[in-house]
Amino acid sequence: MGAYSILAKYYDTLMGDFDYDGYFEFIKDKLVGEGVDLACGSGEMTIRLAKDGKKMMGVDLSGEMLNVATQKAKKRALDVKWINLDMTQLELNHPVDFITCVCDGINYIDGKDLQKFFDRVYDSLKAGGKFIFDVSSQYKLEDILGDNLFCEDYDDVTYIWSNALGDGFVDMDIDFFEKIEGDTYKRIEESHRQYIHSVDFIKSCLKNWRVEVFDGENYGKPKAKSKRLIFIAEK
Repeated sequence: MGAYSILAKYYDTLMGDFDYDGYFEFIKDKLVGEGVDLACGSGEMTIRLAKDGKKMMGVDLSGEMLNVATQKAKKRALDVKWINLDMTQLELNHPVDFITCVCDGINYIDGKDLQKFFDRVYDSLKAGGKFIFDVSSQYKLEDILGDNLFCEDYDDVTYIWSNALGDGFVDMDIDFFEKIEGDTYKRIEESHRQYIHSVDFIKSCLKNWRVEVFDGENYGKPKAKSKRLIFIAEK
């Protein structure tokens, strides 16, 4: 089964501890005008930016995730354009003021394709435009997720998440046990691969940009054991 086919249904529940509000407060005043949110998922950041007056487009490879995002925007009467597209194939009909990619989207791009992707983003921005994105750090993927097993139990779903650390990537196999009725569950499997990108490698791919890097949890100076890193790149 394809990635996010079942995860979309429970994504917001499973991401309940992600600090969308703090992240939004950190970036909102750095962005103005028209923007595109890549790998937008269920639309949490896209919608926050739209509510703040930005003209927004959300792009995601998962149609299931976009269905969730569309319903959220509709309930809030927000005019957001949702596009079902692989973000590495980004091609806009006019340049925009900013582009965002929140919550690990960059980790899904193989290192050999990262330069080409950043070049696409660069070409999609106006002069002075900003690209704000984050990554799960090398430390997090190698030393925390690595070859480890995680599990969590909710009212409607339980998952078992098994990781295997490879050469420059982590393979993630997730078994979902969805409650159907009473004590009856349906098992659904998903697989993901996240690529490990060092700060130095990312900066080398952003050589034509002005770049700042921040800790993705306290929004201050990054440390050796920062788990998430936020990059603010200006064209």
